[in-house]
Amino acid sequence: MRHIKRFTALATACCLSVSTVSAQQTHAPQVEDYPNQPLTILVPYGPGGLTDSRGRIFQQEMESVIGQQVRVENISGGGGLVGANAAFAKASDGYTVLTAATVDGPHAHSVLSPAGLPWTWDDWTPLGMFTLSVLGFVASSESKYPTLGAMVEQVKADPGSVTLASIGPGRLDDLEMIDFMQTTDTLGDWNWVFYSSSADIQADLISGDIDVGYLGVSRTDMIDHPDFKVLAMGIAPDAIPDENFPFDWPTVEEAIGAKLNVLGNGFGVMFVKSDVPEDRKAYLEWAFKTTTEQPGFVENRMAAGEPPIWIPREEAQKRLDNLVAKMNELKPVRDENLNK
Repeated sequence: MRHIKRFTALATACCLSVSTVSAQQTHAPQVEDYPNQPLTILVPYGPGGLTDSRGRIFQQEMESVIGQQVRVENISGGGGLVGANAAFAKASDGYTVLTAATVDGPHAHSVLSPAGLPWTWDDWTPLGMFTLSVLGFVASSESKYPTLGAMVEQVKADPGSVTLASIGPGRLDDLEMIDFMQTTDTLGDWNWVFYSSSADIQADLISGDIDVGYLGVSRTDMIDHPDFKVLAMGIAPDAIPDENFPFDWPTVEEAIGAKLNVLGNGFGVMFVKSDVPEDRKAYLEWAFKTTTEQPGFVENRMAAGEPPIWIPREEAQKRLDNLVAKMNELKPVRDENLNK
């Protein structure tokens, strides 16, 4: 139970430290006559999922930060694309914020589903990245493969003998898998299958229908689960927040001994349209950052298996721009393999 013990200890420490931070919050940027009406957080999925839970805790904790009502609106469809289009159709007044993630935000759709979009990636601005939901390679606890490296060696020795499952197609996960296969020189050698949900992958791991799945591993229902073992987590070593990071599984790069080009990591991201006035963007960045420092927010996300963080707007923009460039390089390879 080492993972859950470390996780619980970190949750307690975070809540204690955040109490001090909250008492020393910086003052809000002054913006004339803003916000003077409710703020809407648009969730591009239905109620009850991970993205929705993020929007709900922001709604709960942010109202006291900004002194204004915060609403959550769910518009689902197209793997988050319908909601992104709906957010883009709203006025550029800073009263609608799209919450998504590095795997399915507007940056990802601009590469993976560009046909007919009323916008490009340049039409969006990330206000910042918050919380880290770690993805990784998971096998059944009864799997004969002790490590991810052993699984790679089996694929090289007997192409098609190992079944790999990921959610998709149409998400960043696709390109992460292509990158992984290229780096390990196993492109086209896995029996690669797609699922619509992590729950279905988990069920088929237990039944033995698949050998390994790429899915969220930091959720509390996955930590030290008796039916699963985490072979590696899909996070770049230099992206691990600090020495108190609660998970000590090997990273994919450590497991295979090579550096990957695309590791989006499961960061939550808040987006607004790029033509929202700059002073309102600055206010929103302050408001969301300050909300992530509230004890209630920290406790909620730690309980959900998501260490709370904040990556500022400029750095978030840089990371997503770099990710888009790498995605554009890998997309033709993905398309070629999906069409086989």
